[in-house]
Amino acid sequence: MASQVEIQHRVSYARAMLERRIPVASLATLISARYFVSRSTAYNTITAAEQEIQQSDDGPAFEEMEPCNPVGVLAMLQHRFEIAVAMGDDKQTCQLIKAMDTAKKWQGYNTQTVSPFA
Repeated sequence: MASQVEIQHRVSYARAMLERRIPVASLATLISARYFVSRSTAYNTITAAEQEIQQSDDGPAFEEMEPCNPVGVLAMLQHRFEIAVAMGDDKQTCQLIKAMDTAKKWQGYNTQTVSPFA
């Protein structure tokens, strides 16, 4: 009889393989060979892993699946910039200025340099 820890380890392994889209029949063979259990026990483990996947909500949110919003990135950088200036953090301020410049170029803005040497 397997301990609860061993069973949970099998379920965790099965879940990882299912999330990698390994076919169920192949996964049953893998579990059977790796953990020295019968195929029926392997299928029971796969069923438990599938139930665990269905019950969990640890996938990405809908907003995380969309392409990156350049305006949102720039707004977030601007907010962090204002906080860094208010706190007097010079190093963070310089880093954020560079990041905002990079974000503007990434959006396709034509930035004008203020350097008299350019």
